[in-house]
Amino acid sequence: MAGAAHIKQPSTPFPRLFQPLRIRGVRLKNRIMSTGHDTTLPTDGLVNDALIAYHEARARGGAGLIVSQVAGVHETARYTSHMLMATQDECIAGYRKLAEVCHAHDCKIFSQLFHPGREIMEGGDGLLTVAYAPSVSPNERFRVMPRELDKRLIDEIVRGYAEAARRMHKAGLDGVEFVASHGYLPAQFFNPRVNRRVDNYGGSLENRLRFATEALAAMRAATSEDFVIGLRISGSERDEHGLTMDEALETCLGLEPLLDYVNVTAGTSASAGGAVHIVPPMAYRNAYLASDAARFRQALDIPIMVAGRINQPHKAEAVLTEGSADVCGMTRALICDPDMPAKAEEGRTDDIRACIACNQACIGHFHRGFPISCIQHPETGRELRFGKLTPAPRPKKVMVVGGGPAGMKAAAVAAARGHQVTLYEASSHLGGQALLAQLLPRRAEFGGIVTNLSRELELTQVRVVKGARVDQSLVEAKGRTRWSSRPVPDLIFRKYPMTEACRSSMPGRC
Repeated sequence: MAGAAHIKQPSTPFPRLFQPLRIRGVRLKNRIMSTGHDTTLPTDGLVNDALIAYHEARARGGAGLIVSQVAGVHETARYTSHMLMATQDECIAGYRKLAEVCHAHDCKIFSQLFHPGREIMEGGDGLLTVAYAPSVSPNERFRVMPRELDKRLIDEIVRGYAEAARRMHKAGLDGVEFVASHGYLPAQFFNPRVNRRVDNYGGSLENRLRFATEALAAMRAATSEDFVIGLRISGSERDEHGLTMDEALETCLGLEPLLDYVNVTAGTSASAGGAVHIVPPMAYRNAYLASDAARFRQALDIPIMVAGRINQPHKAEAVLTEGSADVCGMTRALICDPDMPAKAEEGRTDDIRACIACNQACIGHFHRGFPISCIQHPETGRELRFGKLTPAPRPKKVMVVGGGPAGMKAAAVAAARGHQVTLYEASSHLGGQALLAQLLPRRAEFGGIVTNLSRELELTQVRVVKGARVDQSLVEAKGRTRWSSRPVPDLIFRKYPMTEACRSSMPGRC
């Protein structure tokens, strides 16, 4: 396999995961990648401090490669109102700063270059946006009827890819990724059921690959020989009208001379059934696309990357050991725990906060127009505000009442800041409603919240008392206030409102 040189494996429980990999002129320190994903963090189409801080947290945590979210290459590429744009030189400064902070942690940084074609989610000011595609083939999911691209506009978009690549190269990024996944514009050209053109861009495979061939060649001409240019593609769009596995593989074989790697995913934005694979929920098994990637790795002589619910280092190690791929996309694993790579390399696997694929604050926030976050790691997307946990100026005795996820997290954070924390739970088990959620069909991983938070309590040395119902007498027995002789702790966190008697006995504390 090209790029997979025989290198002495490091001393780690996951030797293949932490084996370096060279792709053209770039050396990855390990095989852990954050794939391109929307964060809703950018403002005015530009990289900002919030996005830089978000990616820096994952670079600092040990990721080998970060692929930044899609950057539009043409004005017709605006598929949301909050996407990045690479159509003007003013974008270079932000990308340069992003590259510098990632490189400071020996993390490589690529950017996705993007045109959605007919996959337009929203327009400015709530108005419909004119969408363009190879043919007048409607989109089911967003109810879009596109216009057919003419040759002039095709040429403009091809130049847009080249200019966007030039800007990323000038900014100091290590490479770019040509997004042909999930039914976006390049995939619309590849797909004979969507592309019904009768000119040089439709019909035969050679013609259907012409748009991508022209764009990739223009991108190479605008950059340099050591600059990485890869392709992201759905191995199967998993839709009756979508690109099939055989068609996707045939496409990659035709484009291989112009590519440095192929990043395999699944699904399509064009239908609800296909879109579920863009961010697969916990109902799908871990690393479920490894077999898809394996077919591409067997057929191609360039490195293969794969994503799809690879949420733990041992899962990634298995994918690599089986020879299914060369790099593992572990995006939500890094959203949930930015320090996962460092913990894995050091063998601290019990300390990893594993993603459960609940999709509530990552893709869920995106669909509501809010910045990315994580229900288990709320610092995600808020790094500028909460990224650094400051020690409490005066440690206090803290009583947390209720051992559900909220109480467990509050206790762990308070203890991490230096407070002396005791968590009380009336039942014999921690977890609250998460214990009920895990009983639902195909939702067992909700129980992972309890496992992860229990470990956080252990690491922060929170004292846990189970089977203890908190009332006023218990509170009074646990401490003394500064203003009276009545025993009460300094701070009380409760899941439910306190009684009026308790509230009146502790003014300003409830």
